Amino acid sequence: MVTLSTQASPRANRLGVIVNPTAGKGRGAKVGGAVIKRLHEDGHDVWNLSGNSADLALEHVRRAVASGVGAIVVVGGDGMVHLGIQEIANTNIPLGIVPVGTGNDFATVMGLPVAEPTRAVANLTAALHAGAAGVRRVDLIRVTGKGLLAPAGQQSAPPDYCQWVAGAVSAGLDAAINARANAMLRPQGASRYFIAALRELASYRSWPYNLTIEHAQHSGNELSRHLRFSGMLDLGPEANGDGHRLAWHSNGALVTAANSSVIGGGIVIAPKASLTDGFMDLVLAGEIGKMGATKLFPQMMSGGKHADSDMVRIVRCRAVNIQPGEGAVRLPAAYADGEYLGTLPLRAETVPGALRVLVAPQGN
Repeated sequence: MVTLSTQASPRANRLGVIVNPTAGKGRGAKVGGAVIKRLHEDGHDVWNLSGNSADLALEHVRRAVASGVGAIVVVGGDGMVHLGIQEIANTNIPLGIVPVGTGNDFATVMGLPVAEPTRAVANLTAALHAGAAGVRRVDLIRVTGKGLLAPAGQQSAPPDYCQWVAGAVSAGLDAAINARANAMLRPQGASRYFIAALRELASYRSWPYNLTIEHAQHSGNELSRHLRFSGMLDLGPEANGDGHRLAWHSNGALVTAANSSVIGGGIVIAPKASLTDGFMDLVLAGEIGKMGATKLFPQMMSGGKHADSDMVRIVRCRAVNIQPGEGAVRLPAAYADGEYLGTLPLRAETVPGALRVLVAPQGN
């Protein structure tokens, strides 16, 4: 049950905290209690927004935002970041992160202390005390489409419904691996993803896609290289002249729209992706066969070496429409930040500066 303090306090001093008690092999509950205690001692009015389900916690966040809250703090991994941003994206309410999850990719890319709760809380309190200097703006991906998982209590997603994504939208092999890993009870920790990958590769097959890529940025040489990629077409310059529209009609192994460079507990999916450039890096691998897939995955696990492979194209763009291709059967569902998003078709679009993150100024 959400706990809202009855004491009067300035809005900026009110903090909503969401704890995943199972994060970090059960460390979340202990760390979460310590975080709430520390923030109380620091003079903040703390609202415990945790719930016994993600839907309930999200409803608590919604109520806190409507009631007036200065910041939302999540204690957990990437899944908690994903939950936390849904109600505060495109607002002035910042997100604080105490990363203690199995996967802490977003926190890692942000340069936050990972798996070090004491340092993470110190970073958080320093950022809160620093005011505007303790807030860093970063981009998010906004996902829309009739295939999105409907909000709790609704049979289908409303026309204006969206999901916000901090890391990446996966709709290919990495999404299939994510789904298999989520279905496994053992082992715990990052090794589960690796084992899921081996099992998924053993039954690998490609899937047909139709993609329309908007505001693609490239040099002339890059465009020429992209168009030598099977199924890639140039639809011409955008109307406002800030890039090209590309199409990709092909069987594929990998379709990932990356806002961040790292996913899946440390896999460098898009080495040059930036959280602050206003673009996503769209990572594509075509019909590469099982042998190609077994080569691609180790390259992904080795610091992003797949980015230099002829099997892969990385297109810098602002938006992509991802649709099933002709004859598509049992395409992977889409995942983001390790969480289930829904089924295709979906549209992913970068929204510059959509999230404010609490980060202590350098020197603190």
